Amino acid sequence: MTLVCVAFLLAGRTGADEPPYDLTDLFVQLERNPIGPNEEMRITKLVEKPEMSGLLVQVRGSLPPHFHKLTHEVVFLVRGEGLFQLGTERLAIKTGAVMRISPGQVHTFTNQGPKPAVFFVVTTPRWDEQDRFMVKE
Repeated sequence: MTLVCVAFLLAGRTGADEPPYDLTDLFVQLERNPIGPNEEMRITKLVEKPEMSGLLVQVRGSLPPHFHKLTHEVVFLVRGEGLFQLGTERLAIKTGAVMRISPGQVHTFTNQGPKPAVFFVVTTPRWDEQDRFMVKE
């Protein structure tokens, strides 16, 4: 059985000729935006509105521990497996896992699979790199 995953997000457009949604195929976007051979992480914006973002996140190795002061995240592991650390909790996760991350929660991910892990991440408000704060281990 083939897994087909499509990001379908209500986006509240204002143009009369535009549909009231964004429709994107995650796997087509993954093919168009592959992680580079020397990249540890790649973030591709799929949907962006002032109130939210939908991101395709690819992780080859590990993400450094970090937190967001304002950003809420819902992460869905589309492909892969690894160790997700949320605060002091270490969770082994695999394809299909969904997690909520609140502002202020330190988190990181270590890929334990042979290929890059792929996440679909929804943030609110809109993703802002300035709201990512690194933490020393």
